[in-house]
Amino acid sequence: MVKEDEVVVFAMYDDPVEANIVKGVLESNGVVAGVMGDAFANTVMKGFSQGTMRVVVFRKDLERAHEIMDSASVDDQEIQNSQD
Repeated sequence: MVKEDEVVVFAMYDDPVEANIVKGVLESNGVVAGVMGDAFANTVMKGFSQGTMRVVVFRKDLERAHEIMDSASVDDQEIQNSQD
């Protein structure tokens, strides 16, 4: 049985800033989102692809979250520029 209020992983990121940008985009479009991850491991392992930061949403919002990010003007280049 699928639970609509179950928290699921929307995407994983190595960079907590990138994960929080995505969270902000989702929330500004009405999707409750959170960032979960191991910040210590992310700091220690900087430069290694760990995917330690997870953007999570409710299962009921997962499809909408993908629609938002697919149509958002925020892309990897814009995220990268915001970090410089």
